[in-house]
Amino acid sequence: MSMNLKGNLMVDAPREEVWKLLFDVDVLKMMLDKIPGITVKRLVQVSDDKYEATANIGVAMVKGTYAGTITVLEKRAPEYVKFRGEGKGSGNWTSGDMAVTLAEQGNQTLMTYDGVGNISGPLASLGQRLIDMVGKQFIGHGTKALGEELAARTKTKQAV
Repeated sequence: MSMNLKGNLMVDAPREEVWKLLFDVDVLKMMLDKIPGITVKRLVQVSDDKYEATANIGVAMVKGTYAGTITVLEKRAPEYVKFRGEGKGSGNWTSGDMAVTLAEQGNQTLMTYDGVGNISGPLASLGQRLIDMVGKQFIGHGTKALGEELAARTKTKQAV
């Protein structure tokens, strides 16, 4: 089963700062932990373009621990990056690609994302509408948390 995820977010931070923090393990972990239903147990950067993670994820009646990777497929600093995520756990398998574009808007950054996710296993049996709703909710909470954290970290740096 697949789902499409698209949207944008205005971040109250300059593009160069947003770019740097997109690859910061602490920021990524914080963002994921703020998504209801996700608790990150481990997130480490294993190479310049690869991260490994373990997280507890609960979606409706299907809950479990998932292990996965996030790989940077392509990047053009400071404007474009494409990620691939893959995970397995509790008899489920997930994968997806997400492209993120950063556009300067004065002292702010317009972050646009466009991706496709794939799910198989018991999670897929929940139905397309529920999967789409949960996927969009995860992305919505995650991008909001990321935008808030990026803005807060940028303002803290400027104040120092």
